[in-house]
Amino acid sequence: MKLGIQSSAYLRFDDMAPGALLMKEHGYDCADYQHFINTTTEFFNLPEAKFEKILRIQRAAMDAAGIFPNQVHGPWRSPQDATEEDRAERFAAMSKGIRGAAYLGSPYFVIHPLMPFGGYSSEQPEVQKAINLEFFSRLSEVGREYGVIICLENMPFTKLPITTAAHVTEFVKEIGSDYMRVCLDTGHCLVCGESPSDAVRTIGRDLLAVMHVHDNDGTHDQHALPGTGIADWDAFGAALHEIGFDGTFSLETMARWGDFPEEEFRRNQKKLADLAKTIAGIA
Repeated sequence: MKLGIQSSAYLRFDDMAPGALLMKEHGYDCADYQHFINTTTEFFNLPEAKFEKILRIQRAAMDAAGIFPNQVHGPWRSPQDATEEDRAERFAAMSKGIRGAAYLGSPYFVIHPLMPFGGYSSEQPEVQKAINLEFFSRLSEVGREYGVIICLENMPFTKLPITTAAHVTEFVKEIGSDYMRVCLDTGHCLVCGESPSDAVRTIGRDLLAVMHVHDNDGTHDQHALPGTGIADWDAFGAALHEIGFDGTFSLETMARWGDFPEEEFRRNQKKLADLAKTIAGIA
């Protein structure tokens, strides 16, 4: 198993090199590249050739440090995608994100389900599911074209028809594409009253591709450090080994470079890496 963390913790967009080197120094192998989440940024709206050039330069900087961009987080917004026009714009943005993942050499593209009636609405669940089935069936073919596997993430919204690990697993099976798998978010499990260890077993080795690992109080999606919330991390690590998960144990905590004095950041992030290795059983 490899160890990863979200790019915002280390990787300043305009200069990947120092953050990637520090990431490696602390014991990380992989980055969850998250610079595509906001599609209104100037970067995301660059002409394709310049977009590709920047990403290939960034990949080279990560390569030089020994960091692999294992997964890319795709764009999302909430409330979102209530109209066909909204969904067409979102499909184009997600397709560009998939191409970006290919330019980075990343095998996985993480994305949230569409929430056309908002994250807290149970309105027309069958309509919501049908919209998602049509959308992700088409998007999986974009993934196939560029060799990037789309990973649907479980959500912290209890009223959605596609929210729990079981919902997402069933949905991905219904799509039936080799280019659709699951991203397990441990904090989202906790908000929905799920045990992350049970979720691992529900998804299983064949569909569990990537993870977002963080903790919370069971009510709020806090992206807190493991051990500061209610998750049973011993049970989670045991479940990963039980199913034979051999991918990347990827953290998605809120601490970022610049939020703390540099020496404090370095100490905290090294401790976090060591804790994550213990949970995952990484030597």
